Amino acid sequence: MIGVPVARVFGIEIRVQLGWVLVLALIGVIAVEQVSILDPDLDDRLTWILGGLVAAGFFLSSVLHDLAHAIVARRRGLDVKAIAISFFGGSTPLDPTAPDARDDLAIAISGPLASIVVAAVLLGAMFALVGPTGSLDAPAGVLAVLVFLNLVLGLVNLIPAYPLDGGRIVRALAWARTGSERAGWRASSLSGRISGLATILVGAIVFAVDQVATGMMIALTGWFLILTANAVKDRIRLDELVGDFVVADAMEPDPITVHPSLTIDTFAAQLLDGESPMTAVPVVTGDEVVGLLGVGQVRRVRRDRWTETRVEEVMAAPPKLSFIGPDADLKGALEQLQRAGLDGLPVIDDGRLVGVLTRRGIGRLVQARKGGGPAAPDSTDGPAAQEPGGGSA
Repeated sequence: MIGVPVARVFGIEIRVQLGWVLVLALIGVIAVEQVSILDPDLDDRLTWILGGLVAAGFFLSSVLHDLAHAIVARRRGLDVKAIAISFFGGSTPLDPTAPDARDDLAIAISGPLASIVVAAVLLGAMFALVGPTGSLDAPAGVLAVLVFLNLVLGLVNLIPAYPLDGGRIVRALAWARTGSERAGWRASSLSGRISGLATILVGAIVFAVDQVATGMMIALTGWFLILTANAVKDRIRLDELVGDFVVADAMEPDPITVHPSLTIDTFAAQLLDGESPMTAVPVVTGDEVVGLLGVGQVRRVRRDRWTETRVEEVMAAPPKLSFIGPDADLKGALEQLQRAGLDGLPVIDDGRLVGVLTRRGIGRLVQARKGGGPAAPDSTDGPAAQEPGGGSA
C-alpha cells in the first residue's frame, strides 16, 4: 500500500510517502529565507523554528485537503479506510471514487474548497496580527506564506487536468451530463491535454523573458500533464476491454492455499517464477481466509531468510486486504486491487473461497480479448495447475 501510516483521524488511516521529507525540507528552507528578509535582526534559531512551523503548517494543510475528500466520501456512503497524502492534493490510488457522478463531483471539489477556506481563515489571522500598524513582522509573515501555499494548493488543483482535482471535476461533470463514466474520462483526458499544452506555452513565454529555470519547470509541468492525459486514454482503453466482465471471468479458480505457520521457502520460488500462473496465494486457517501472500510480500524478504520466515509474518491481512465476490464488476475489482497495492484478492462466495483475482489473470483476459481468443483465462496450465477443489500447501 502507498506510503507509511502516521496517524488515524476519524477512523481514517493517514499514510505519507517518504518523499515528503524532501518536500518539507525545501519548504522550510524557503520559509527561513522569507522570514529573514522580513526581519533580518531575528535570532537564527527562532528563524529556523518559524521555518519549521511553515513546513508543518503546509503538511497539515495537505492533510486537511485530502481528509476533506475522505470525509465527504464517507457522507456519500463510501467506505474510506485510508488516504495517502499527495504533495499537491492530486489523486492517488487510495482516493475514494463514487459510483455516482454527482457524488464524485462533491468528493472532487471538497479538497480545493477546504484549502481555500483554510487560506481565508489564515488570512484573517494574519490581518489580526498585523493590527493597526500595518507592518508585517515575522509571525504575520509565517501566516502570509501559509496563506499563499493554501491558495496554491486549492487553485492549482482546479486546473482541469487529471490527477489534479480539476480533472476529476471535469470527469464528473461530463459523466453527469452524458450518463457515461467513460465519456467523463474522455473529457478529462482532452482537458488534460489542452491544459498541458497551455502550460507548456506559458513556460515558453517565461523562458523567453530570461526566466530560464522557472520557464523550464513550468514547461516540464505541462509535459507531465500531457503524459497523464495519455495515461487516462490508456485507462479508457482498459475500461473498454474489461468493462463488461465480472470477477469470475478473470479469477484463478480453486487456488492453492497455505497455512499461516508455514515458512515461505516452500513455495516462494514458484511465486517468483515468471512462467508460473500463481502470483498470489490465499492464506487459510481451516475454512477461513485470514490473509494473502503475493509476489510483492515475498520480494521484501531476503532469500537467505525464506526458511525462517513464516507466512503470517509477511502476509497481507484485513483491513488492508479485502475480499470480493465472483459476480462483482471486474473494472471495480481492478481499481480495488490497485488501491490495495497487492498482487491479488481472494474471491469469496457464500463464505467459501472459490478463487483468487490477480493482476496476471486480468492481463491474460485482456490479451485474450485483444487477440480475439477465449475471454476467460485458462487456469489449468503451468506448474501450479491442480484438480478442481484446490489444494493446500
